[in-house]
Amino acid sequence: MIHRAFSLLEMLVTIAILGLLMGLAIPAMNRAAAATMRANCQTNLRQMSRAAIQYATQRDGRFPPGVQYGTDGNALSGDVRAWDWWKRPNGRVQPGELWTFTDMNEPSGVLTCPTAVGLNAAWEGDPVTGYNYNVAFIAAEARMPFPDDADLGAWDLVIEKPNLDGLKELRLAQCRRSGTTALFGTGGRAGGTNKFMRSPVNVGGGYDTAYAGGQSFPGSSSNVGFVDGHVSKYVHPFQGQHWDDLPSWLTNSLAWPKNGFLSDDATVYDPR
Repeated sequence: MIHRAFSLLEMLVTIAILGLLMGLAIPAMNRAAAATMRANCQTNLRQMSRAAIQYATQRDGRFPPGVQYGTDGNALSGDVRAWDWWKRPNGRVQPGELWTFTDMNEPSGVLTCPTAVGLNAAWEGDPVTGYNYNVAFIAAEARMPFPDDADLGAWDLVIEKPNLDGLKELRLAQCRRSGTTALFGTGGRAGGTNKFMRSPVNVGGGYDTAYAGGQSFPGSSSNVGFVDGHVSKYVHPFQGQHWDDLPSWLTNSLAWPKNGFLSDDATVYDPR
């Protein structure tokens, strides 16, 4: 029996067909992987929203605090209780206030945003990162302490020092716009991720903190979990209505349009 070999033309046609099939398959695989990541991210946000509502219903209607600093006043060491992780004075890190009334003893999987794997966390020592929590209006956030005689230099341009004494978390009953108010989202800043979602106009800690509290828009969209528990995606990153009035070194910290706000004002952040 005589076996006829492939001709050069047949080999070229075969290679061309294989290349075409690969060209069609790879984008489809990428789209499928991206869809899986979005679905996993949305599932995480729903779980966090449910945990926050469960917390509120058992804590006099109040949401979990954003962060509370220990008596040493140091935001990055000592006893720091944040909504996601609690950093003990001995260096131990354990699940934070959000998980107090849930049976989820190890929330690392839920707190890991698939799009943030490998990015730097805003807080050193956090086991995982990726999501942020609305501390602009819903959760109280202790402001980073500065000594009264501190020489802040350029920081004086943007830091406001309001009286935050007595500031408490909102009650669930005060959230009249629960279906349009962001509770959790995918956090983004120039250096990686952040864990505190801030409004571009409610700048209790100053514009320096506000512009470190934006949302990440990987793949040109950002997942957001709302107070009523539903999850949606935003496709347009906003700069904030004061963008043109701020120095470039500050706006650079947001890295727009890779990151941005969910609105130019407080529309998506204020539930009242």
